[in-house]
Amino acid sequence: MQRLIIVFIVVAAILASCKSNPLDVNVSDIDVNVPVERFDQEFYACSNNVSFSTIGKLADKYPIFFDLYNLRVISCGSYSDQSYYECLRVFFSDYSVVEAYDAVNKEFANCDDVQKTLNNGFRHMLYYYPDEKLPRVVTFVAGFNQSIVLMDDYVGIGLEKYLGTDCKLYDMLQIPEFAKREMQRNRIPIDVMSEWFRDKHPYKPETENLVNTMIYNGMLLYFLEAMFPDMAETDRLMYTDEELRYCHHFERDMWTSMIENGYLFSTDLFTIRKFTENAPFTSPFGQECPARVANWTGLQIVKAYVKNNEVSLTGLLEETDYQKILNLSEYNPK
Repeated sequence: MQRLIIVFIVVAAILASCKSNPLDVNVSDIDVNVPVERFDQEFYACSNNVSFSTIGKLADKYPIFFDLYNLRVISCGSYSDQSYYECLRVFFSDYSVVEAYDAVNKEFANCDDVQKTLNNGFRHMLYYYPDEKLPRVVTFVAGFNQSIVLMDDYVGIGLEKYLGTDCKLYDMLQIPEFAKREMQRNRIPIDVMSEWFRDKHPYKPETENLVNTMIYNGMLLYFLEAMFPDMAETDRLMYTDEELRYCHHFERDMWTSMIENGYLFSTDLFTIRKFTENAPFTSPFGQECPARVANWTGLQIVKAYVKNNEVSLTGLLEETDYQKILNLSEYNPK
């Protein structure tokens, strides 16, 4: 009998250690079918006939978005003004715009993969936020000045910002290699959900320092894991396998260094950017250290906080006391 009890305890321990990801929820009964609407193709089709009639049809098909696109994205004003049409002719004849449209048509002849991943993310969003109204998803080209734009009932995707690391246009624009890594089509769903997160849960620190910034960014990364639990961690974080191994191997060393060197509570924006923004590497830790490691550390703090306090995703995202998250996380990497 004693042996059976011991076996049961061992099996229970193994099962507990193999517990599935708590964010990997069942969304199979949530029906979502949001198409990716190719506004970019329809808009460029007007380049051969820039007239009030052709433009007016687009305005009717994409209410609100069309006006905001003209005002905020390409800065041509209202299509009811005569000056708008001259601005549009200049826009369509701009070399970078022409090249961008050509590259977009080749890279995004089909958007089924983007639509599938986005819809999966929307299902998870509705699982946690059942009353959330899903937006219309439209694509556009703006001459490399916008990636994701949130507008009333719309999310706009600037496709020329996701042409891949081999895009010759990016070389002509002298975009560095580390930046091109985030300009790939598989990044679109991540960027869409990231903008939703920032819009619904803006950064509100009492003090803008490194630890508050990294925990907020960790909350964002945790949210993205909830929206895309099946996505490879390397794709969500934009890390290679080697970079991810580095983070795990040196987790304690990085945390200790942030504390001992006074980085953690630094309010110097330049220092904060070194640790949290995209770059070839995290410069205070040397060229072998991946970029944005403070955000990765922030994610580990958030996970510890959620685990130790049994906090739901929605409860986590409502928390704006980042110091509280740090304290209650009991984060202490080994």
